[in-house]
Amino acid sequence: MAEIREVLDNVIFHYHFYGHTGEPFKEETDFNGITQAIKIKELEFNESGILEKGCMIILTKENGELSIEIVDQKLTNKMTKFNWKLP
Repeated sequence: MAEIREVLDNVIFHYHFYGHTGEPFKEETDFNGITQAIKIKELEFNESGILEKGCMIILTKENGELSIEIVDQKLTNKMTKFNWKLP
């Protein structure tokens, strides 16, 4: 999107999170050389009934420093399309 590209080229951000593209999880340095661009995988169950890697992340700010952690599939695999229940 042209508007997002303009912002990323003119404002310093540590992270740019995006999704809804159908692509798998990926993390890379943006063209601006500063921002970490992180494509979060959609929160959808695959054909096997599990959530894909990178569908959940944790953003932490500690002592002014930002860090991200990809939630391990050992946790997300406990939630499958076979045991997920709506209230």
